[in-house]
Amino acid sequence: MLNAYFIELRRSPLLTAFPAMIAVDLLVLFGRSRYWIGVWPEASVAAQIVTLFLGPVLAGISAWQAGRSSRAGMPEFLLGAARPGWRIEAVRLAATLTLGFLAYGIGCLTAAAVSLSDAGPGFLWPSYLLLGASTLIIFASVGHLAGRWWPSAAFTPIVCALGCFISMLALPFKFNVLAGPPDTHLSPLPVALRLLCALALAVLAVTAPPMRRKAERQTPHRKLPRHVRGIAAGSVVCSFFALAAAPAVGELRVERPASATTPLCDRANDSAPRVCVWPEHRKYLPELTRMAQHLDQAPQRWIKVPAEFHEFGLQRTDLGDAGFHIAEGHVRTAAIAMADQVFTASFGRCRPPRDERQAWQSMDNIHLWLEYQAVGQDPAVADKGLHLEGVSTAQREATKAARMPSPEQQTWVAQERSHVLRESSWCTPDERP
Repeated sequence: MLNAYFIELRRSPLLTAFPAMIAVDLLVLFGRSRYWIGVWPEASVAAQIVTLFLGPVLAGISAWQAGRSSRAGMPEFLLGAARPGWRIEAVRLAATLTLGFLAYGIGCLTAAAVSLSDAGPGFLWPSYLLLGASTLIIFASVGHLAGRWWPSAAFTPIVCALGCFISMLALPFKFNVLAGPPDTHLSPLPVALRLLCALALAVLAVTAPPMRRKAERQTPHRKLPRHVRGIAAGSVVCSFFALAAAPAVGELRVERPASATTPLCDRANDSAPRVCVWPEHRKYLPELTRMAQHLDQAPQRWIKVPAEFHEFGLQRTDLGDAGFHIAEGHVRTAAIAMADQVFTASFGRCRPPRDERQAWQSMDNIHLWLEYQAVGQDPAVADKGLHLEGVSTAQREATKAARMPSPEQQTWVAQERSHVLRESSWCTPDERP
């Protein structure tokens, strides 16, 4: 068996396509985005997403490889082989998966290598890598089974690759995730079901009875042993069970409890507010602490800055979570949440009547002005790459204010504040913990 495995490995067309597969791997890894570098869960997701593009290549080549003996007119050879047919098919599929996983592994190691310097303690998250592995196994297994049943040298590999890719995207439940923020993680049971489905399909691909074509009907038909037929039937049942149970076990990605790790906290100086993030987001902490310091340095005495800012997920309550997000490596979204907390601490919960447009506009103006104070940059630079929909007027007014000299800026902010507090009943203290 081992000799046959090495022969199949040397004869596999994947050896020729291997450099192209590595190129696809690295192109998807670095071409899609690079904010994942230095964040272990995001790096794990980036390595896992690659399988969605490696998979079709693996499915097509697996289909070509599985149909090779039939295209060569060798059914008699297979019937007379000393080893059972399922072993021969298992060796072929194993050779295909070996090269597929080797390309996948190179991508995973590359993601880990470029993240080591910034990511701190930890490593790639195994749950994401297992999810990617299940995707590769499914592509290779479906391709192998299709190649055995319809051994076309061109039609089957192409249809199989495209069909598998489209099916993966169209399924009501996913075999991949596109983002891995540290406040979420993969639930073990959904991952286990997807891996079970993949392994069941792999068993079916090598034990399913071959289809008899016209050219083979003249040759004697050797039935599969009863135990092999039982295994094939069991794999069908198992794969259908896994697919049917997948929606019932819940979401693939779930909230990560704050108790799972110790938050990483720091402050710009002894008097500045403290900022706490998930340990995996340590590379953003210096910039976040500077943002908190900028807000604390506002000259207006009525501006109240919380003693602490927390990343989303670290302080969940029944009333929600006021923490800040870091969206796709963009800390500008954290400035939005920080400004909202400062506004709430300074004004309370404000609900002017709907027809008081000036009050509502002033609230938006102050919100955006606080965001610009936090980032400490020119508004044009701060808003680069961020789509602020529905705030064009506030963006224009807050931009003008942020570029004013300090005395004029204070006058503008005081005027906007007077519009919000024109009626004392419009704002009530925030009673949330």
